[in-house]
Amino acid sequence: MKLTAWNAEWLDSSWGVVSGKYQPGQRVFPHKVPSAADARKKIDAVKDLIARMAPDILFLCEGPESVEDAEAFGAEVLPDHTLIKRPSGENYFVQGRQGLWFFVRSSLAALISPSLVPVETWRQFASSASSSIKTDGTWMVSIPRLRTIGDVVDVPVSERASHNYFRHPQTLRFDFGGARHEVIGAHLKSKFTRSSARKRRDDESFEDYAKLAKVKAFLAKAHQARVKLSSEAMNVRAYIDQRFKQEADPSIFVVGDLNDGPGKELMEREYLLHDLISNLQGEVFFARRFLNHALFDFPGELRWTAHFKDTLDPERDPNILLDHILFTQAVTSSGTSPLQVKSGGGFVEHLAFEESASVFGADNLSDHRPVSVILSPRANPQ
Repeated sequence: MKLTAWNAEWLDSSWGVVSGKYQPGQRVFPHKVPSAADARKKIDAVKDLIARMAPDILFLCEGPESVEDAEAFGAEVLPDHTLIKRPSGENYFVQGRQGLWFFVRSSLAALISPSLVPVETWRQFASSASSSIKTDGTWMVSIPRLRTIGDVVDVPVSERASHNYFRHPQTLRFDFGGARHEVIGAHLKSKFTRSSARKRRDDESFEDYAKLAKVKAFLAKAHQARVKLSSEAMNVRAYIDQRFKQEADPSIFVVGDLNDGPGKELMEREYLLHDLISNLQGEVFFARRFLNHALFDFPGELRWTAHFKDTLDPERDPNILLDHILFTQAVTSSGTSPLQVKSGGGFVEHLAFEESASVFGADNLSDHRPVSVILSPRANPQ
């Protein structure tokens, strides 16, 4: 069984043109949608890449906007797969035009009974595990702002504010081998800050760079984005912690574009912010609840999914890992789940991506590369 997660980069824009929802070149936030020819080429490229990867379960980030759009897209691009939908009237709590969708190979779907965990259930579980999270899906964060106090400008102050998911994680649940399995599909908060600062020169110290007025404002907004992003990861962790209070060894995966704020390592060094993946993985002191990473034994030079030149930290390697697959101990080689991830089971789909890019051009695919993991039936489940 192959599980794949892919951010297809504003797929709604191209599919909207192909489907007739948008006029070619129409302005739809945050950009103009493509021409009819470019939109068609994008959809053909996406179909080609998905066919090359041949996932059994596909989690699609930045997919078509509505469930009707996703269903029509699936009928053309993934005819052998079934879109896993919520019951009519049940809210996905995904705002904007970047839909989060699970497609399951239809022959497999008939065997594993896939469905989506209600968002209300998620909220109740997360709230039970953390006193900071409310059952309405909000929580408080402490974020930095710059204020003028008296004659002193740009004084950093901390204010508490309410936060919630813009795109709530969607959780696929299915049955296999007499056990329940869950795949948490997430596209966490964007690093977008609605502001910009000039790039830091390679020979410029951060101390000098940070004194510039525009950089101060940008850093404050980047800090805000990073705090909110980390808090979303903690919300995912709270849901997982509650599941461990219900089952001794739950079989859970976390997949998707987990994003990262500007100046990832810089923010961690300068502001003592937690590493995003560490927030999700948990504490090694509670080993049974610690999450493993599917790419832990994948070659380091290949362990990246996006090329991003960081304005704040130009020395940082621009090949970065934004897209992840993590899983609980139950799915390891010594675990109790009927499914397991064997050594070498996780990988970035570089070959399939570049094969499709050679035909259609990388610009017609995405700024993210897919990640996959092979789930194998356990010969003798405990």
